Amino acid sequence: MTKRGKLCILAAVSAALLLGGALIYFHDDMTQKHIEDSVIKYKPTLAVRNELDKITSDMITETAALKDTNSESATETEAGEIPVISASDTLPDNVRQSLIDSVQALHSAYPDCIGWLYIPDTSIDEPVMRCNDNDYYLNHAFEGSSLQAGSVFLDCRCEGRFMNPINILYSHNMRNGSMFADIPKYSEESYFEAHKYGWLATPETVYRIDFFSCAKAGWKDLLYDGGTLLSEWIPHIFDCSAVSREITYSDEDRFISLSTCSYEFQNARTILTGKLTETNGG
Repeated sequence: MTKRGKLCILAAVSAALLLGGALIYFHDDMTQKHIEDSVIKYKPTLAVRNELDKITSDMITETAALKDTNSESATETEAGEIPVISASDTLPDNVRQSLIDSVQALHSAYPDCIGWLYIPDTSIDEPVMRCNDNDYYLNHAFEGSSLQAGSVFLDCRCEGRFMNPINILYSHNMRNGSMFADIPKYSEESYFEAHKYGWLATPETVYRIDFFSCAKAGWKDLLYDGGTLLSEWIPHIFDCSAVSREITYSDEDRFISLSTCSYEFQNARTILTGKLTETNGG
């Protein structure tokens, strides 16, 4: 075979591989879109999400203003810290109950669904799944169909009502911007400050998530050991953090970490961590 013939064959094979990859990527995106459409009837209503958006925006504005005021007037400690500011733990009754009702309906239809995670002004607006291993929902949708993007799921070592001191959620960092693709953006302080609250609804209650750390660590890091004492776990988070803010906590508090792949080093993970605060109606 001539050199020209070999080059033609190589070009044809390369073109076929590129076309095949494009078709697979297109098929995966179409499948994911179909799954997203099928969950719409269960997700919190647009009115409820708009209300959460407003509440979250108001909290960010108010806490930023209070932080600026305290920074100007407070005497700094030796560590240079300023007082920690807490957001309200009250949600309007109709918003809180609507969130609970949505998750109850989804849980009734699909028992593996244990919650709904929503972070305003991000792509994260997803059901939270749990089963008896940490593999199944890496490549399955909420209703059990095969899906490369997988689902958001709780570590199987955590019980399903988020009652562990440390609760860990996993999802893919998808190149189309879905799932946990926004988590690595928290490495930028300006993005972190603008998106420091999230919401987790369960069949029983609704939690506000106060994010306080965006850490970088390996996939076998201590951060993934839910049996670690909080007195060891919290300082380690700060040691690994690219961005963080001060928090207060007690041994009775519960925390949630959102983990996804990142590419700073081999087997790197970005872990966004927040404190769970149960909301009240009002």
